[in-house]
Amino acid sequence: MAPPALPFVAAFYAALTGLLCVVLSMLVVRQRMQKRISIGDGGDASLGRMARVFGNFAEYAALVLVLLALVEICGGPRWLVHALGASFIVGRIAHAYGLSMSLGVNPGRAAGVTLTLLTILVASGTLLVLVARKVFV
Repeated sequence: MAPPALPFVAAFYAALTGLLCVVLSMLVVRQRMQKRISIGDGGDASLGRMARVFGNFAEYAALVLVLLALVEICGGPRWLVHALGASFIVGRIAHAYGLSMSLGVNPGRAAGVTLTLLTILVASGTLLVLVARKVFV
């Protein structure tokens, strides 16, 4: 049996996700320093919104990266891993931009959540197809 392939494509998107994490985190830190608020949001709506931008990103990032790596390791096509990774990154940027502008529904938030959930759905479905033959046969 050949050793599993290393998930280099997923690792690339993990690196981009890490960089996006740093950028979003720094935006929160900058607001905290400007407003002199160390814990929580201090009742400041803009800080609360930026904290949610980062929090929402963090809620999805780990799951998506695990799914990307597993799709790649289990033999999914590289083009699909690239498509899923790019979709997630674009979706999270769009969502962060939209949410940083307004708490209301807007095109950035809508596109972001749609791309993120579509990424999770396609990656999960792909994994089920890839492993079903190994698990049930």
